[in-house]
Amino acid sequence: LSRPLSVRGGTALDMTPASSLVTTLVPRIGILTSTLLYFSPFTAVRQASTNESLDDLNPVPLAIMAVSSLCWLVYGLSVRDPFVTLSNVPGSIASIWYVMTVLPLLKGAQLQTTQNIVVGLSAVTINLWTWLALTNKSLEQVSSALGLFASGLFIVLSGSPLSTIKTVFSTKNSKSILTQLTFAQIINTALWSAYGLAIKDKFVYGPNMTGLGFGLIQLALKL
Repeated sequence: LSRPLSVRGGTALDMTPASSLVTTLVPRIGILTSTLLYFSPFTAVRQASTNESLDDLNPVPLAIMAVSSLCWLVYGLSVRDPFVTLSNVPGSIASIWYVMTVLPLLKGAQLQTTQNIVVGLSAVTINLWTWLALTNKSLEQVSSALGLFASGLFIVLSGSPLSTIKTVFSTKNSKSILTQLTFAQIINTALWSAYGLAIKDKFVYGPNMTGLGFGLIQLALKL
């Protein structure tokens, strides 16, 4: 017999074998794919550190990732979703290492842009968290605000590799778009879109469906 599955928003889903698969197995796989997504730049960052040169490595996605992963971690904790929470723990640690590793390799405008992104997004995040903590907001309102902000950051992160699209077209060289990151993004966002739709959490399926679209665009540019 099927049993109802409670979801955020006060509705319920029948726990059919198909829905059970999406709400249990898919997010477990999603933890793995999220970890692969966050660690996909590892080889490129380590190579840049060894060569003491960025070459074609784009630091913008790494800077956004450092803040975005922490925001998703906090959102997962606020709604007590173990899948969302655990999928962002490794990324939060790895992305901080990426930024610390690439910063000494940056110069001029590229250094200033990366610093501005990290400091600017961190400042907005800290002020948002402070405001939510000090105002009389319900837990649902706090989670909604955290989810909305994390969603926005993830959409920006998903599209950030396209910040070099002008260079890609002018040079007909797509090396600045990491292949590993692109494939990991497509697989990861597809899984989390399915999970978000199953539990009816717009903050999960919304940004991931958008990220899936950006991933497919990046893949088209790589082909």
